[in-house]
Amino acid sequence: METKTFNLTALSENTEQKFYEILKHKISIQKFERWVYESEIESELPHDIYVELISLNYKSKFIFNELERLIGRLVDKGKFEIKKLKAILKSIINRDENCAASIEMTYDLYYSGYTFLRRLGLTYGLLVSCPPAGNYLKTWDEITTKEQNELLEKLYPDIIADARNALKWLENDKIIIKDTVNELGNYEFEDLRTKEEVLQGEVEAIDLDKQPNKRVNKRKSSFWSRIKNWWRQ
Repeated sequence: METKTFNLTALSENTEQKFYEILKHKISIQKFERWVYESEIESELPHDIYVELISLNYKSKFIFNELERLIGRLVDKGKFEIKKLKAILKSIINRDENCAASIEMTYDLYYSGYTFLRRLGLTYGLLVSCPPAGNYLKTWDEITTKEQNELLEKLYPDIIADARNALKWLENDKIIIKDTVNELGNYEFEDLRTKEEVLQGEVEAIDLDKQPNKRVNKRKSSFWSRIKNWWRQ
């Protein structure tokens, strides 16, 4: 069934949140099905969409494809992606109980295409993902609590300023997350930062070998040497 054009503002925040959660597999299909039957979303949706939503076979192996077809266009996924990014950055700034996971997430996000998180991801996130205390072979959970705390003491307070920069770019619409994904399935974004702001998000400058064929290896070697020296301080 082809759905008609729909105004996103007609959805309540709670309904759009539930749609987003099921589309991103953040809640179980059973929980979403119960919510559909028990909620009062009929007044928020076009009649044909509502009827099809309550008529779906939620035990079908294709249910997520069906939901994406039916309600995918009703959700501004970019808006929720921004909320997620802000939550991660605030976790780092506040150094809450999840800050280590949030720091590590910046590394994953950078490599998923968010190049504006380059400094956070490579300067800090990589160290949490591959801690020096484990000779870069252990995960965060595999090193001791003492080693974890020692590493966090190395990262703070410098990381706070860098996280605040990234948060400011999102809040001031210098980085605009779009509701579209690239060929790798990652959200696209528009970068409206100034040259100075772009430099704030780059990894600390290092000397590069002038010979083009050695440039990459020299960068990698210099980067890790700087990290190891910093950790030994």
